Amino acid sequence: MKKSLSVVIPAKNEEKRISKTLKDYGKYFHALKGDLETEVLVVVNDTNDKTISVVNKYRNLYPQIKVIETKYSTGKGGAVALGFKESKGDYIGYVDADSSTSAKEFYRLYAILRDTPDLDGVIGSRHLKTSKVLNKFSLHRRLLSRVYNLAVGVIFNLSYKDTQCGVKIFKKSVAKSISTKLSNTGWTFDVNVLLVCKYFNYKIQEIATEWIERSGSSKHLVSAFFNVLNEIYTLKCLELNRYFSKPTQETSGLSQKVKKRVLILAWRDIKHPEAGGSEVYVHNVAKRLAKTCKVTLFTSKPSNLSENDIIDGIDIIRKGGVFSVYFWALIFYFLKFRKNVDFIIDVQNGIPFFTPLYSNKQKLMLVHHIHGSQWFSQFPVLVALTGYFIETIVMPLTYKDTQIVTVSHSSMRSLRKIGFKDRNIFLGFNALPHEHHVKNGKSKDPLIVYVGRIKKYKRLEIAINTVRNLSLEYKNLKMIIAGVGDHEDKLKELVRKYKLEKVVEFRGFVSEAEKHTLMRKAWVFVMPSMKEGWGITIIEANHNGTPAVGFDVDGVRDSISPSFTGYLAHSNEDLVRSVDLILSNPRLRKTFDANCRSWAGRFSWNQTTKVFEGLIKSNSNPGLVGNKVYPWSFKTSYYFL
Repeated sequence: MKKSLSVVIPAKNEEKRISKTLKDYGKYFHALKGDLETEVLVVVNDTNDKTISVVNKYRNLYPQIKVIETKYSTGKGGAVALGFKESKGDYIGYVDADSSTSAKEFYRLYAILRDTPDLDGVIGSRHLKTSKVLNKFSLHRRLLSRVYNLAVGVIFNLSYKDTQCGVKIFKKSVAKSISTKLSNTGWTFDVNVLLVCKYFNYKIQEIATEWIERSGSSKHLVSAFFNVLNEIYTLKCLELNRYFSKPTQETSGLSQKVKKRVLILAWRDIKHPEAGGSEVYVHNVAKRLAKTCKVTLFTSKPSNLSENDIIDGIDIIRKGGVFSVYFWALIFYFLKFRKNVDFIIDVQNGIPFFTPLYSNKQKLMLVHHIHGSQWFSQFPVLVALTGYFIETIVMPLTYKDTQIVTVSHSSMRSLRKIGFKDRNIFLGFNALPHEHHVKNGKSKDPLIVYVGRIKKYKRLEIAINTVRNLSLEYKNLKMIIAGVGDHEDKLKELVRKYKLEKVVEFRGFVSEAEKHTLMRKAWVFVMPSMKEGWGITIIEANHNGTPAVGFDVDGVRDSISPSFTGYLAHSNEDLVRSVDLILSNPRLRKTFDANCRSWAGRFSWNQTTKVFEGLIKSNSNPGLVGNKVYPWSFKTSYYFL
């Protein structure tokens, strides 16, 4: 039976070095396709150069080359772990992107492992007597490498001469095990790999290899020094904890079936008169969690709702207003929840519930977006300054060790900027709240639609001005604004000022069915907002075959795929041009219709809920060899190109 081999290549900003590697591996393994089934899996992580373009060039030449892209800064170890997870070969290995190990040499190491059944893995070594190293680095760098390997060997009692050589190959079962057990995914991940092998008694053989030293590495010795010390310290602490901590009792089959008790703290629920996208998100996740967990939602109480409710299996407790609910949550936690909760979901809407200050329960914080300058456009100066300070200074300090779920890559970048680490940020996208199959087609006359809250930061003045400009060219052009909000009266004044009463219609609140009917009839959906956590209404419009136009801002850029499902504008004039392009081109609208439906189909509440389930089920202290939960290991965080 023909064997299969997976070669994982981690790549970040490798456009200048990866071409030679891909050409070598593509050509070499393509020639062996009759005897060996091979996949070369390039894992591109958080790159800001043209690495993807270079990989795609060789992917078109050699079908065995595949590429995974993730926006996470995974570290080399995280990219390898993700590659191992997705690899299908009987044998799985990794190699550096800089062509230090030739494809021929990689195959030689693989053949040794394949032909030696009692081995679980082989690792290349540059420091054995028969090793062959070309283009050697400077003497001081070689000395540092030797000292490092000697120190690591002493600290962790590892007998290998070269722990850091960038070529290692394992049997499939071993690689899959390693992929879930790395505590460090940065500079010292190779040592972490070998420690996992040590404690699982995997038999690993160190083999002299032919190695070509390459320049151009992005690693800087000085900046790396302290990172390496910190990672070694962390690994050693985990190893010592393994020796001195009490063994964990295996969970019985009966106790495994006991439902975990999940407490969700949010300022509004789905029945709140001002419920929006955040509440839709929380409800859709909560009702799915309620199928396997006991879910309680503590939230504020508007005057038209009772204190207790049950919706879709979720126990709801309402107390206080949208601000006092934070204090009531603290009181109720100690009076009611403290002994009856296993896991907390702390929902941040500008201000979180600060649960780390009073609860040591396992938890996560759900963040839709960082408001930043929006504070100053929505609130008086004193309130805005307070909110801004809490969100950008106090919150990161309080939640620095807490796992975060956020809804878009833009929000992830914003969280990075205020101090959160990629390792703690998980992506869980919005999806369609309901399935609506609208039978009617597009409007006979040009129709622009906006559906959503009518707030100042949505900047609907820009949309009205767009209609004003285009109404001269399109005599039967109409715009419908559906939704409610405190900025509606000012927009109506603007419409009267421009004498557009017969062109722009305000529908107010609309039902779900009417919303989807409007979206289906529309020729284009507009989203001129200054910032979003995620443009859920854009995806809903896409679901109905309608392209969207918005600005290249956080949230909107995540939900519009440029030139595939609509356009991202960079100025008011650009937005007018983009809308005009769609209105004037029926063939383009037909193409967008199919593209939009395909794009919307990628987002699933079930897939998002799996992120929450994974975190709820995870061990908060997995130790050195326990299974780890990585943000980039969920299907929401990466995709095959």
